[in-house]
Amino acid sequence: MKKILIYISFISSCVSNNNQNQQEEASFPEPPYYISLEKEIEKIKQTDLTEVGNTITYIPLETSDKSLLKDLKSITMTKFHIAVHERGGNVFVFNHSGTFISQIGRKGGGPGEYQVVIRSYSFSFDCKKIYLLVEASRCLEYEVEGKFLNSFKLDSLPGSMLPLNDSTFVLRCANTPNHVGPSSPQQSLIISDLNNSLKKSYPNHFKTNNKQMIGIMQTPFYSNKGNIRFKEYGVDTLYTVTENELVTYAIFSLGNKEIPPNLVVSQEEFSRLMDSYAGSKYFLKFIEEDNDNLYITLNDSDNDLYGYYDKSTNSAKIIGDKGFENNIDGGLPFFPKYVYKDSILVDYVNAFELREHVLNSDAEEMRRLYGKNYDDLVKLANSLDDDSNPVVVMVKK
Repeated sequence: MKKILIYISFISSCVSNNNQNQQEEASFPEPPYYISLEKEIEKIKQTDLTEVGNTITYIPLETSDKSLLKDLKSITMTKFHIAVHERGGNVFVFNHSGTFISQIGRKGGGPGEYQVVIRSYSFSFDCKKIYLLVEASRCLEYEVEGKFLNSFKLDSLPGSMLPLNDSTFVLRCANTPNHVGPSSPQQSLIISDLNNSLKKSYPNHFKTNNKQMIGIMQTPFYSNKGNIRFKEYGVDTLYTVTENELVTYAIFSLGNKEIPPNLVVSQEEFSRLMDSYAGSKYFLKFIEEDNDNLYITLNDSDNDLYGYYDKSTNSAKIIGDKGFENNIDGGLPFFPKYVYKDSILVDYVNAFELREHVLNSDAEEMRRLYGKNYDDLVKLANSLDDDSNPVVVMVKK
């Protein structure tokens, strides 16, 4: 049974351009949005993918001795690159055709190497460099092509980071007020350069005490239209981060479906409590955002539950534990793990699962429903084998 992981790193993101039409934007309700999910959880409704997009593109990631991928944890896209992070493993960079470019760092004791795991990664503001957060409060800097450039010793212990501008990062620490480490126990967010020139810090919602507490990093932290947003565990507000203040962007309510926030327990007790809530209560785990919607991932400690909030109609919907039903070409269910250029939804699928799904479907019926789209999907499935790397899936309107 899966447990909530402590110090989970977040999907990094690169600052993207706002492609939204101003007239269209003006028709949306103004933030802060008030998003109630309690009743929606009680009436889960399967939803078609065409509700959020109507064009689908697949990018098989090159499989070679240098780019063999295991289970993926996250994905990021820039104008020229796709970066993926293996769960508990390495970061690899591909181009938009899926051609392998580089592995970023590797385990070892030399320059540009790390000894344990990569907690998270982030592109620079201009997307020309990649930073790895590794053990002992170290941040390693590389060119996108893999060349090691520099190592920084941070005076904090962040689990993830995002660029705020050319020289400044937002470092996300855990909700652990009595955490033993180099960072102040009061810090939840730190705005700093990589030479520890502190510009601003924001305190944890949970205050310091003398009891044992656990740390949660599995909460929203992402970039949209150049704005960094984050939400702490146990806090109902999603904030936009600035150098001067936190600005309320959305307020969430799960009502009696919310897991009661309680960090003043041991890890063992916390895991036991979470097990008792499985299937009945949730916390808000991740958010991705495009011009139209907030894509919401809830978690009950064992499984994810997906939904989205439509900004224009001020309405939310929970769509189940699979994601959107793929009614574009009959492929696997889809739910965005990243949003590129504020408008393109990005997911990835296991090549073996995609192949099995397509080749074991009723071809005649699928062709009747989806025509050429299904034929193209069959060609893709036939080009894969059981050992192929994951396939990136992009959906847009």
